[in-house]
Formats: sequence, structure tokens, C-alpha cells
Amino acid sequence: MRKKTGALAVVLACSAMLGACGNPLEAVIAKPVFKVGSESCSKDDAKVILMNYQKEYSNLYGIDMWEHDYGQEQSLEDYIKDLTLAQMAQVYTLDIIASEKEVTLSEEEQKKVTEAAKTYLDGLDDAEREYVGVNEKQTEKLFERYLLADKLYESLKTDVNQEVSDDEARVMRVKQIYITDQAKAQSYLTQLQGGTDFETLAQTVNEADAVDITVNRSTFSDEIIQKLFALTDGGITDIIEADNGYYIFYCSSAFDAELTDEHKKDVLEQRMSDAVTDTYADYMSQLSSKENQDVWSEVTVDTSLKLESASFMEVYAQYFETEQQ
Repeated sequence: MRKKTGALAVVLACSAMLGACGNPLEAVIAKPVFKVGSESCSKDDAKVILMNYQKEYSNLYGIDMWEHDYGQEQSLEDYIKDLTLAQMAQVYTLDIIASEKEVTLSEEEQKKVTEAAKTYLDGLDDAEREYVGVNEKQTEKLFERYLLADKLYESLKTDVNQEVSDDEARVMRVKQIYITDQAKAQSYLTQLQGGTDFETLAQTVNEADAVDITVNRSTFSDEIIQKLFALTDGGITDIIEADNGYYIFYCSSAFDAELTDEHKKDVLEQRMSDAVTDTYADYMSQLSSKENQDVWSEVTVDTSLKLESASFMEVYAQYFETEQQ
């Protein structure tokens, strides 16, 4: 799955406790971490993804990062537990949608799922295997869930209109003066209207990081974009109040054809992402969902793990990443 990603919230509520520790049928009747519709996520499955995030963040910041106090209200452990829950809830929901839309795995894909599960489990050391607790069948199902979610994601994107107009993807080049003092902003505008060179003045007084910037429809608020897109080459705006200060813009190029063509890819990708998000949100509003916080609170990050084996998502990328590009 792509790391995406803007996050989708899952509304979940508590349910009654089932089973007890030591029960020989615990693997069958154990209370799930969460349930979406008819799909349940086991504690073991969730620990696979939790360990995945543990390795990812340990690789980024160092294996001893869990011992540091970062001065945040939420601990790093709680943060990656939230990431785990959010991602898995998305995957499980997308799988439900995939089933309704009859998105399935091919025979070749199912074969790769089996191979990926074996590769993942064989790579775990004894401590990691004991921690996650999943068997081969559970691991295969988890890879299957993630692949189905990816296939659905790609399927939903192909239903989107692929045409992006020049106007929708329009990129212009402007110069800016940003100042926090209103009186000075008015003085500079007067100077510009009297013929002072914008570039020369901007290089002297601009408080923003750069003078020359590119602008598309998502760069500023709609109100500011309307004013900027109304400019022609060489035009200057009035003072625009925004971002706790005051802007004056100069239009260097009202339409940059090369940058506009490049930006069409971004516009299309966002359009496709929005289509998936809208579908997801629509289904989430209809599906019943429950989180068993008492179960999830029992799960902790095991900082004694060496994490030298390939993580779940590393194995997933090895077998399936090229198929989804």
C-alpha cells in the first residue's frame, strides 16, 4: 500500500469481552482488535503491522529511540499503534468494497500470496515469530487483504476521467512581496504603482523565503487564486491580506505551458485519490464498526526484538509493488 498519504478516521466503539486467557479455543473465539462490517482483525494480525511500523521508525531514528522522551503528549508507541489501527481499518474496509465490486485475485496472484507468506514467516527469528503469533494461513490472508485493497484502489482510479484541462492544471509564475507591517505594505504598493521595479524592491523588503514562485489552483486560498489568475503578464495585485501579513504579487507569466503540462499529472493523481477517498468514506458511513480498546491496550511494542528480518511491507513490496505501478 502507498504511504499516503492524508489520514482517514475510523469511528469505532467498544463491545463485550469473549473468551479468556488459557482457553484452548482462544485463537478461534478471541476478541478481535476491531471489527468493520463482517470483517474482524485479530490481535496477531495487528501485531504484524505494528512490528512493521516499529522497524520502519527504528530504521529512521535508531533502534534506541523508544527510550527517549520527545516531550510530546502522545508517546511514540501510541503513535505507531494509532497508525497501525488506522491503516488496517482502511485495508479491511477496502476489502469489503472489493468483495462487493467483485475484485478478486488471479491464480498467479494467489500463488504469490502463498510465496510471500512463506518468505515472511521463514525470515522471522524465534522472538519475532513468538511476538506476532501468526501461522501460515493467517499470514496468507493478511497479504491477500493488502493486495486486494491495492487492486481495488487501482480499479477505482481507472474509473476516473483521465482528461485534465489546461485551465484546471494551470501554473503561473509570479513574484511576491510579503510583509507583516500594513503601513509598509501600502508604501511599497504606492512605490510600485509609481514605477518602481518590482524585482529590485522585492529583493530588498520581501520577508518571505523567496521572491519568485510558481502558483497553481491549490497554492493559495480560492480568493487569492482568483485575484492572481485574473492578472495578465506584468500585472500587479493590490495588497492581499493573508498568513498574518500582507502580499503584493507581480505576474511574470500568466500561463507557463511546460509547468502546466507537468502539473496535469499531479491534478489527475489527486482526482483519483479523491475518488478512492470518497468511495471509502461513503462505505464507512454505512458500515458498522467496533474497536475493542481493552484488547488493543494489551498490545505493546517489544523493544527487545532485533528487527533484522524483512518487515511485512518489505516482503509485500518484493512480491507485489511492480504489479501496482
